[in-house]
Amino acid sequence: MLSSLKAIQKVKQGDKEVLRQYKWLQYLYLTKEKNINLEQVNSLEGIESHPVLSYIERALTILDNSTRVNQVGKCIIEEVLTWSDVAKCGSPFKRRYWRERGFQLGIHNIGSAQIYAEEKKNVAIHERNLAQEELVFTLIYTHGLTGQFIRGEVRYCQLEPLILYMNKNTVVNQDDMYNILYVMNQCIIEAVSPQIWRDVQEEVKEIIGSILSGKREKELSLKERIKRLRNAAIQNGENFDMGYEQFFKDEKLKALFQIFFRKTDMWYVESALHDFTLEEFLKIFLLIYQKVNPLTVKQISFEPFMKDIYYDYKGKKTINLYKKRIIEAYLKEQMMEKLVAGHDSKNDHVELTIVPLDSLNENIGVAFAYSQAGEKLIEFCQEAEKSPLYERAIILLYDFFGFRKDGFDRLQNEQNYLTDMNNAKNYKKAIADYAVGNKMLDIGAGGGIMLDILSDSHPKATVIGIDISTNVIESLEKRKIREKKSWYVKQADALQLKETFALNSMDTIIFSSILHEMYSYIPYKGIKFNPEVISDSLTSAFEVLKPGGRIIIRDGIMTELKEELRQIEFKLPNGMDFFKRYVNDFKGRQITFEQINKSTIQLPINDAMEFLYTYTWGEEAYPHEVQEQFGYFTPTEYKDVIHKVIGKKGKVLLFDHYLQDGYGEHLLPKVKLMDASRNVVKLPDSTCFIVIEKLSR
Repeated sequence: MLSSLKAIQKVKQGDKEVLRQYKWLQYLYLTKEKNINLEQVNSLEGIESHPVLSYIERALTILDNSTRVNQVGKCIIEEVLTWSDVAKCGSPFKRRYWRERGFQLGIHNIGSAQIYAEEKKNVAIHERNLAQEELVFTLIYTHGLTGQFIRGEVRYCQLEPLILYMNKNTVVNQDDMYNILYVMNQCIIEAVSPQIWRDVQEEVKEIIGSILSGKREKELSLKERIKRLRNAAIQNGENFDMGYEQFFKDEKLKALFQIFFRKTDMWYVESALHDFTLEEFLKIFLLIYQKVNPLTVKQISFEPFMKDIYYDYKGKKTINLYKKRIIEAYLKEQMMEKLVAGHDSKNDHVELTIVPLDSLNENIGVAFAYSQAGEKLIEFCQEAEKSPLYERAIILLYDFFGFRKDGFDRLQNEQNYLTDMNNAKNYKKAIADYAVGNKMLDIGAGGGIMLDILSDSHPKATVIGIDISTNVIESLEKRKIREKKSWYVKQADALQLKETFALNSMDTIIFSSILHEMYSYIPYKGIKFNPEVISDSLTSAFEVLKPGGRIIIRDGIMTELKEELRQIEFKLPNGMDFFKRYVNDFKGRQITFEQINKSTIQLPINDAMEFLYTYTWGEEAYPHEVQEQFGYFTPTEYKDVIHKVIGKKGKVLLFDHYLQDGYGEHLLPKVKLMDASRNVVKLPDSTCFIVIEKLSR
């Protein structure tokens, strides 16, 4: 086993004496810094106390198991790996000392090489192997740059010190040097991700060959470099080629980026910006361009922004969508042509800021700064996630920052919402059986599962999904590209379909669990929970429906037995508190009840069922479910509304209502449902399935 690995094991077992022997280990261990790439991290709270040391241990383990290099090569790589990330660590006192010495701690490979050189200077000259030290210094100085070049973050010319060294190399022969470079890069990359190493090892071999042959001209084109920086976004469905051609038709824009990218290297770009669109990505660079001298800046680190944009949501690392939405709104205000001309739109609440990493501003960090009030509001929204305050907090955020106001933007809960929508797959399959014709429209496309089912069941049909939420449409567009789907999506208003689609143009229009959301969230004609939103949505759909076409509805329903009472006996200790909180927070209608005893309440049957919808989902979904009224019409009321809409121009082919499978079983451990005489009774029907056909002329 490598001596460095033995030393790491000792210090992890509590033997601190070993720190006196190995300065690199002392710096990696005695640190408060956690400077790691958050790309591969699942939880910020779960980051171990010494993440850099753990990474180095993984890299050294790969080296220890390698048979590709001889003993001399292993010793060289071992020394490189042990010193290559010390600039990320060190005690606060030591880091102040290094900064005072002018070491580039923000550019970790350069800073680590500087620290290594100073440590070696303190060793007696007769104990040093200067030729080998020069090689190790050069390898630390260029540490990780092969991988960064492949990612598009650094230019090939940054490997020049290694190329120059090879021209006068007297330490190892060419073949041994190839193996050293190969194994060193394997250790560096595979310690981050074995999959990444498998993906890039062939290109690593090619670059090593170029270095050893002294090749100096290998820079990527502007398009290829930006494309590599957008790799994660492309994998997530971004149509990069189309976007690049669209934006870089502007020769002035292209010239600015050519100058900037020809002279500048970058760090943590993909980690920080992969979740932003290509347009937003370009605008961020134009804002940086305005704040620095593009001819003198050499290194740009997005590490400050990367650290700020992530936080833990329910125990997992995620993009902080509160901050992201604010930045998106800020960038939307910026016109590309004005940014190219050197002008930007000021915003009172957020701005891009430059963090100097050296006294000359040649090396800079990038971040976004928020107003003090904005910071407090963001913190409040994060806390409100855990309580019924969540929706109200979002409204405050909307009003304060003046950004997107589509009622279905659920921010951090958007992904959970789309997942829940997709989980209803089995119920949605029945809808496809009633769909007809060659042009089908899914209202409120959500996670896209209905689009998938329609496309699979009707492969010759043109399937279109609409949603009012910008964020849902963006997500679906990426998914369409990523998964090569045949359906189409667009942002549109279900209440004004004729503004987007021609009259009599659709064969099938589907409302799958969306009408109750429109009813609950849209302040239609100034009133939320307005029944007119249902009738007007159906009218809107009927207008663009072809004769012979169908409207299919799957949604909530109330029972006709409005006056009947039900008793709910809670089996869980927090049930009564949950119910009383619900009564206070639910705005769909006033819930009246009688408390029979400490665990039992009595209330009208439809109010009981409405509460149980929310109780079923539990605390996690409470902030959203309490906003929604799932049952809004009885069967008779629904039929009346439909007949008023379609008159004699349509007919109801199917009107069914039922209790969703498994619903009663799911509630069984939580409640006992009884009538007013305390007899156990079944739950009433919760869901309706309606098919309407427009008559031919």
